[in-house]
Amino acid sequence: MPSSPHVLLAAPNVRKMQANLTHLLSPASNAAIEAALTQSVIQLYRLGRNHYLFARRQNNRDWRQKISRYYYGAYNVSRSVRLCNNGDYSADSTDHKKIETLPSGFPNIASYQNQLSALREDRNLCDYDHTSSIGILALGLLTTQVLVADFIADARTFLVAKGITP
Repeated sequence: MPSSPHVLLAAPNVRKMQANLTHLLSPASNAAIEAALTQSVIQLYRLGRNHYLFARRQNNRDWRQKISRYYYGAYNVSRSVRLCNNGDYSADSTDHKKIETLPSGFPNIASYQNQLSALREDRNLCDYDHTSSIGILALGLLTTQVLVADFIADARTFLVAKGITP
């Protein structure tokens, strides 16, 4: 969670706050809010990409950690897309339920909505179920790696179309 003061802590939805304050703020102040939002979108995207790259480097024997890091890669990239698109940002644990909440127009949205939900369930098994085994995962290691790589690439395409180059 960002430390205060930070634009992401100003309101539950920064885009709505920005829209409500536009008429009160100077153009320079509005531009500063937009720049802070853009920077946060980029940082969330890069955090997700770094989780993905870290997971790829791990040995498959550490399948629990790989799945967990792949998940956090996808989760943070999803957060960057939601922040960019509609100002949605939360550090609350309930935000994980939104991993598959993607804006209309996002590439391959139907596939991602289904698979990201399954990835979240796999991550929960890996992190919290001591009796789980790699064989019971819904997606498995290779499918997860490809899913997250594709998701990161499609998110980048989406963000670039919105004028943000992560």
